[in-house]
Amino acid sequence: MFGIVFGVLCLIGFVGVLRRRGWRRYGYGWHGHGWHGRGGHGRSGWRGGGWMMYRAFEALDTSPGQEKAIRGALTELRGALTELKPELYATRAEVAQSLAAESFDAAGVEATVDRQLDSLRRVGPVLSRALGQIHEALDPDQRRRLARFLELGPGYGYGAV
Repeated sequence: MFGIVFGVLCLIGFVGVLRRRGWRRYGYGWHGHGWHGRGGHGRSGWRGGGWMMYRAFEALDTSPGQEKAIRGALTELRGALTELKPELYATRAEVAQSLAAESFDAAGVEATVDRQLDSLRRVGPVLSRALGQIHEALDPDQRRRLARFLELGPGYGYGAV
């Protein structure tokens, strides 16, 4: 009797994990034009872009060439943003030290914010170039749908695009 109960609980837990992570994460699922098993889809799927990018490509109905151009632009942008991480961590530590100190150092916090703004200014041209490449890769209807999706945010799903 205990074995049956244990087996049912394991099955319920497994289904819960798959529901949270999704079948597609493991390479299975309905992709808009047929059921595909692991590796059956011609696009790169989950590798190198995550589920949000894959979802956006599906919603925009992009061609493989468009996807390649968009992925290239976003990879360059991701590299520039990754360079900001150490600065962000340092900022968090400095703000925490200011809060923990006996007297608050407003000038130190302002200097930290100024350094952050300088870092963001360096990313500005990379962001502009990436958005320009994405704009070039998409047709007018796809650009309109992408703009609408960005305006509303990812929580609104396919209906918003």
